[in-house]
Amino acid sequence: MARVLVVDDSRETCDLLELLLGEGSDGLDLEIVKATKPREAIELLNKGGFELMLSDINLESDLDGLDLLRVAKPLGVETILLTGFGTLEKALEAVKEGAFDFLSKPWNNEELKALVKRAIVRRESRKSPDTAPHAQRSVMVGSSPKMMDVYRTIASLQNSRTTVLISGESGTGKELVARTIHQSSDRRDRPFVAINCGALTESLLESELFGHVKGSFTGAISDKKGLFEEANGGTIFLDEVGETSPSFQVRLLRVLQEHEVRKVGGNKTVQVDVRVIAATNRDLAQMVKTGTFREDLYYRLSVVEIRVPAVRERWSKDENTGKVISDIPLLLNHFLAEICNKDQQTYRIRPDAMRVLERYSWPGNVREMGNVIEHLTQLSRGREITPEDIPEKIREDLRTRNVEISNTQAPLLELVEGWDHLPTLEELERRYIQVLLKHERRKSRVAEILGKDRTTLYRKLKDLGLGDGIEDGL
Repeated sequence: MARVLVVDDSRETCDLLELLLGEGSDGLDLEIVKATKPREAIELLNKGGFELMLSDINLESDLDGLDLLRVAKPLGVETILLTGFGTLEKALEAVKEGAFDFLSKPWNNEELKALVKRAIVRRESRKSPDTAPHAQRSVMVGSSPKMMDVYRTIASLQNSRTTVLISGESGTGKELVARTIHQSSDRRDRPFVAINCGALTESLLESELFGHVKGSFTGAISDKKGLFEEANGGTIFLDEVGETSPSFQVRLLRVLQEHEVRKVGGNKTVQVDVRVIAATNRDLAQMVKTGTFREDLYYRLSVVEIRVPAVRERWSKDENTGKVISDIPLLLNHFLAEICNKDQQTYRIRPDAMRVLERYSWPGNVREMGNVIEHLTQLSRGREITPEDIPEKIREDLRTRNVEISNTQAPLLELVEGWDHLPTLEELERRYIQVLLKHERRKSRVAEILGKDRTTLYRKLKDLGLGDGIEDGL
């Protein structure tokens, strides 16, 4: 029987994990030991006998899950970290410190069980990873399962120089992923050079990437070093690589195979040490089938492929509560914080406005989010963004998809979910006053809250069948 140490500052979470992973659960033969304090966990670890530790990263203490990981690793205890705040920095640091893996809260029960099984099986054979380079701070945010997959892949590439293909819709942040891969690698002190392949003609693209010699074409008045040479020792990012021509693809393939470039119009080759990261919003596999993209180049570029999810895909469902949790508020508040910092002002998105923004489809993805937040902060009626400030294009999208956009009706519909019909206004008024009467017995205060005088209040109570229901005191 394997012993597992579960660490979380919430006793309820510890109990839930014990119930989920306890002896005999789903074929898992585990003994669960629980700790709610980091120092209690350290004492248990030092006593020995554990194969695995599951720990929250944020433990409301001067010690966190990463501190516990540093204690567990030398003891040969595999560690799975859980976090309600999924960030790339934590993922990279967890991998660097030797964590087996990490999951975001709320977790998927089956995924967690499978992860625990793998960790225990590999407990004896897993070797300590080499020390990874310190990663620069990234602005990638989100804790949805698909973003956690992106973080996990980036973290696994820290000590790799392999070619990477990043796919995803326009505006999802593919260049940010490429820069993060570069920043978290041992090439981070060397150049990162980006070029949009779809924005240049074939001849100009070749000249920019490979360089040219004097007189090779009209306007070539001197030799020019290409971007591959400029990026030597670092990373080159080829954005929209799917827009390139077949003849260019042949030249690019040769560079990837031979690690050398030849300038346009030249007859000498130059050796280059460059990591290539490419990106596309097109389906390259389908383009290979139709003959519009070279198959050999596709396989050379997609040694590792990362798919960046669209905003509409960045959500998860809490299996325990059934609540849907989206990355949208995290992203919107991130952009809001950036503008607050830039403008030296304090802006706030009102909850009802946030509900409207969460329901929008965001066809322009993360890039559109930044633009919308900038629009809202610059054109809103005040420092608080309200539903009335929401741009018309968002309202039109919601109307087209028959999504409720009223800032007053949305909470009401959520309140009465499951009722056979909506309540009348009189019934709503009755319930509102009943709630008031539970917390305030003074007629003067109740009348003030309702915006009525005492006489009107008495009459209203009688009409609603509530009697006086209040004391005569002030």
